[in-house]
Amino acid sequence: MEERLVRDETPTEFFREQLERAMEHQRVSTSAFTEYYLVNLLTRCVNGEALPAPEAGYDETPLALLYLRALEASSHHRARLLKTTGDTALFVAGFFSDSLIGRTANLSYYRAMGGSAYARLSHEEQARSFGPNVFLELADRFVQFADLLSEVSEASRLGSSRSLLALYERWLQTGSRRAAALLAEKGITPMAAARDGRAQ
Repeated sequence: MEERLVRDETPTEFFREQLERAMEHQRVSTSAFTEYYLVNLLTRCVNGEALPAPEAGYDETPLALLYLRALEASSHHRARLLKTTGDTALFVAGFFSDSLIGRTANLSYYRAMGGSAYARLSHEEQARSFGPNVFLELADRFVQFADLLSEVSEASRLGSSRSLLALYERWLQTGSRRAAALLAEKGITPMAAARDGRAQ
């Protein structure tokens, strides 16, 4: 019997599985705290929760502006702004690395901004409660973790602009036979229980 790749998976479970595959493929190991952080980051960013709101006059808030605000903020707000800067930089540098090629704000910019934000965040008192040295590790190994997210992004894509997650969400919402057929072509058998919200 062929193993089903998608059962009643949540986005968190999906990204955990994809991240573990990428880590095994790239022979990368990290602490459970950092792995959890990366999975949570993917889930929040795909849902749009972790990305900063755009500034007036910008399509997106520039990282340099977020970083500058963080440095000038009170300690209460500094950790949140540094985290937002680092998280945004890591997600974009990893998940959308192809879209940065040839742009003024390229991968080097995102990696520099994200690494610097995480390095400063590792010294903030409010950030230390998350886990031992998570933000320091994110700063020191920013490129390596961005590469992991890049592999997760590549594995999640069905085509040029469609992702497996988006297709699966479409099937969940509409029951589209075409979406189910495209998922099946990728070896994914969606289960009726996931659509109905019931366990079988």
